[in-house]
Amino acid sequence: MRQIGILFLVFLLGMCMTYAQENLFYGFENTPLKDVIGQLEADTQLSFSFAEDMVNKKTVTVQVDGLTLIELLAVLEAQTGLHFEKIEGQPQVIITPISNPNRICISLLDRETLLPITENQVVVDSTLVLETNPKGFLQFEHTGKSHYLLQVSGYGAVSVQPTENCTAFYLSPVYKQLQEVVVTSYITTGIDRNRDGSITLTQKPLGPIPGQTTPDILQSIQMIPGVSSLDESASGIQIHGGTSDQNLVLFDHIRVFNSGYLYGMFSRFNPYATEKALIYKTGTSAIYGDRVSGVIDITTNDKVAQKVSGGIGIDGLSADGYLKIPMSQKSSLSLFARNAYLDVFEGPTYEAYERKIFNNTGAITDSRGNPLNVNTDDDYTYESSDNDFRFYDLNAKYVYQPSPKDKIAISALMTRNRTQFSFMNDGETKKDSLTTGNGGVSANWTHHTSPTQTEEITAYFSSYDSYYKNEELYENDLEETNIRGNKISDFGLELKSDRMFKNNDQLTFGYQLSNTNLEIDLSATSNVEPENNISLPVNESNFKNVLFGEYTITKASSGIYKLGLRAVHYGSLGNIYLEPRLNLELPISKSTRIRAGLERRNQPISQLIEFNQTELRLDNNIWRLSDDVNFPLLQGNQISAGLLYDKKGWTLDAELFHKRLTGLTTYSQGFNLPQPELSEGKSRILGMDLLIKKRFRNYRFWMGYSFNDVNFTFDAVQEGSFSGNNDITHSFRISNSLQLKGFQLSLGWQYRTGLPVTLIKSYDEETQQVSFGSLNAGRLPDFHRLDASVVYQFGLRESNSLMQLGFSVLNIYDRIVPLSIIHRTSQQNGELILEQVIHRHSLGFTPNLTVRVFF
Repeated sequence: MRQIGILFLVFLLGMCMTYAQENLFYGFENTPLKDVIGQLEADTQLSFSFAEDMVNKKTVTVQVDGLTLIELLAVLEAQTGLHFEKIEGQPQVIITPISNPNRICISLLDRETLLPITENQVVVDSTLVLETNPKGFLQFEHTGKSHYLLQVSGYGAVSVQPTENCTAFYLSPVYKQLQEVVVTSYITTGIDRNRDGSITLTQKPLGPIPGQTTPDILQSIQMIPGVSSLDESASGIQIHGGTSDQNLVLFDHIRVFNSGYLYGMFSRFNPYATEKALIYKTGTSAIYGDRVSGVIDITTNDKVAQKVSGGIGIDGLSADGYLKIPMSQKSSLSLFARNAYLDVFEGPTYEAYERKIFNNTGAITDSRGNPLNVNTDDDYTYESSDNDFRFYDLNAKYVYQPSPKDKIAISALMTRNRTQFSFMNDGETKKDSLTTGNGGVSANWTHHTSPTQTEEITAYFSSYDSYYKNEELYENDLEETNIRGNKISDFGLELKSDRMFKNNDQLTFGYQLSNTNLEIDLSATSNVEPENNISLPVNESNFKNVLFGEYTITKASSGIYKLGLRAVHYGSLGNIYLEPRLNLELPISKSTRIRAGLERRNQPISQLIEFNQTELRLDNNIWRLSDDVNFPLLQGNQISAGLLYDKKGWTLDAELFHKRLTGLTTYSQGFNLPQPELSEGKSRILGMDLLIKKRFRNYRFWMGYSFNDVNFTFDAVQEGSFSGNNDITHSFRISNSLQLKGFQLSLGWQYRTGLPVTLIKSYDEETQQVSFGSLNAGRLPDFHRLDASVVYQFGLRESNSLMQLGFSVLNIYDRIVPLSIIHRTSQQNGELILEQVIHRHSLGFTPNLTVRVFF
C-alpha cells in the first residue's frame, strides 16, 4: 500500500512537471513583439526567424495563464496579424505576414480576455454567414467595397475597411443576445427576420430600395408585407389593418406622436441618425404597450465613437449633416441636423409633393357615375392658391461607457414642421396654417451584473404640440377664425431586468410608470355672427403603472416558446387591465419553421378627426385620452399563425391573422362619415401576408402580397357591418435590386385595391341638399406605380472620404388617382347640405437627386 502511495505521488509530480514544461505563464501589456519573442526564446529554447521591419511596430497585451505554446502562438497571431509557424521536429518558429490580395483577412479578439474569438459565427453585410477558425481568424472575398459590416455573434457589429494585411479587432461581449436572426437579408441587406417573428431593419448596410436614395426608416419598412400606407406617406403606416395612431413609435425610448413632415410624406427622423428599427406586426413582446397595432422601435448608435467621423448631404428637399466626436476613450458625442431649404429654392421634388398635398379637387359623380356640378370650395383651384413649407430637426446623443459592464446613453430629439396655405377668390381670402413639433429627451443606464444578468433603468420625456389656425377674410377684414390646438407632455420611467439561465431560457421582468398630460383648444370665432362663437378647451391626464414579465423557453432545436403578461393600471380609467402575450416558433426541418402568436393589448390615447365641419383643408387630427364615456378605451385581440421556409437563397414567409378591435368611435382616425355623429363601434380584421424572395449573389428579387378584410360595425350609424375606411383588400409589391461594385440599382412596382368610399345618391344643385348611399359601398380606382433608384458610391483620392450620388424616381409613368374623397356637410333646417368635397390624390412623377459625402 505504501508503494502504491509513493507511485501515486511520483505520478502527480511528473504530471505537474509536465504541465509546468508545456504550459506558460506570462503577463504582457503593450509589450513590443520583439521583446516578447526574446522572452520566449530564453524560456522555451526556441529560435524565432523574422524580418525586423515586420515586427518593429507590433505590440502585445496578454495575460498568459497556463496556455500551451501552440495556444500562445495563436494569441500572438490574432493580435499581430502575423503567422507563427512552429517547424515540426525542430526548435524553430518562422514568422511571416498573412496576406491575400483578393481577400479580406481579420482576427477577432475578446476585449476583456484579450484572447481570440474562436469558431464563432460572423455575418458579413447581412448576406454571407462565416465562422472564425480555431485561431480567431476570418477571411472572405474582397468585392471592391470601401467597408464591410460584420455582425459577430455575442459581440455585436464591427465595420471593417480593406487592408493589405490581416487586421486585429477587439470586441466587447454582448452579455445577452436580445434577438436571434433566423433569416438574414429577409428582403434586402439590412432587413433581417428574428426568431420571434419580429423584423430588424439596420441602416447599415441597408440595401437598395426602389424609389429611395437615402435610408428613410419609415419608408423602408413598407417593403415588409403587412406594413403599408394608405396615402403613400411615411407616417401614415398601417400594420395588419390598423391605423397609424394605433402603432407605438419610439425613438431612443422617446414616444413619437407625429412621425412625418410635409403631410407625412417622409419621416421626422434624420436617416443617418437612425441606426436600426425593430418592428413587431404580431407576437409583441410584453415590454411594449399602449397601442393595439404594430410597434416601431427606432434606436440610434449607442457605441462609443473611437474617431471623428461625419457626413453632409443634400437632396431635393433639404440639406443634412452629422458629426460623431470622441470625447475620451470612454465617451463620445453625436450630433445630427437637417433643414429644408425651400425658402431659397423649390425644385421638381417639392413641386411634385406640393401638387399632391394642395391639389385637392377633382371630378364629382353620383353613385351611378353621372357627373355633378357641385359649386363648393369657393371656386378653389390649385393654381390660385399659395403655400409655404418649412421643417428642421436636431438630435444629439452622448454615450459614456466607464467599464465593459456599464453604459450610459443620453439622447435628445427636436423636430419642427410648418405648413401655410391660402387662396383668394372674389375679394375673399382663406388662410390655413399648421405648425407641429415633436421632441424629447431620454436617459438609459445599462448594467451587466454578470454574463447572464442585465439591468436597465430608462427615463424619458416626450413633448408634442400642434397648432392649426384657419382664417377667413373679406377685403382684408377678418370675418372668422378657427383654431385647433393639441399639446401632449409625457414622462416615464422603466426598470427592467434580464436573466439568462443555464438551459438558455430567459426571464425578463420590470416596472413602468408614466404620466401623460394632454391639452386641447378648439375654438371658432366669428366677427360677423359672434353669437355662434365656440370655445371647447380640454385638459386631461393619465397616470399609468405597469408590471410586466416575459419568460422565453429556448429549445436546442432553436425553437422558442415565449409567454408574457402585462398588468396595467390607467389612472384616468381607474381600472387594472391584463394583457397576456404568447409567441412560439418551432423548426420542423432545417429549412422550415412554423410560428403562432396570441396577444391582447389596450390603448388609452387615440387620434380623432374632430372639428370636421370647418373650412380646414389640411390634416386636422387631434390626440385624445380615453375617458370610458365618450371616448372608450381601445382594446385589441389578435391571433396569428405562419410558416417560414429559407433555403439556398429562397425565402418564403406566409402568415395568417385575425384581429378584433373594440372602443372605436366615428371620430377615430381613418373613419370618414359625411355627417359624423359620435357613436361607438368595433372592427374585425382578417388578413394574410406572403413574401417570396430569391437571391442570386448580388441580385435580389422579392414579391410581397397582403390580403385584408377590414369590417366595421356601428349599430347607431348603419344596420349591419360595412367595409372599413382603411380596407385595402389586395396589396402587391414586386422589386428587384442589384449591387455591382460601387453601384446599387433597384426597380419596383406596387399595386393595391382602391379604398372604400361613400357615394352620393342624389344632389340638388340649387339648394346643395345631398343624400348618400350605404356607407363605403363604392371603391376608388386601384392604385399602382413604378419606382426606380440608382446610387453610386466611390472613394475620394488621398483621403478616407466617400462620395455618394443618387437619383430616384417615384411613379415613373405619372399615373395619378384619388386616394380618398372626403365629403364635408352641415345641417340646415333638418337637411344635409354639401359644403366641401376634398380629393386626396396620389403622387405624380417625382424625381429626386442626392449628393452626399462621408468622412
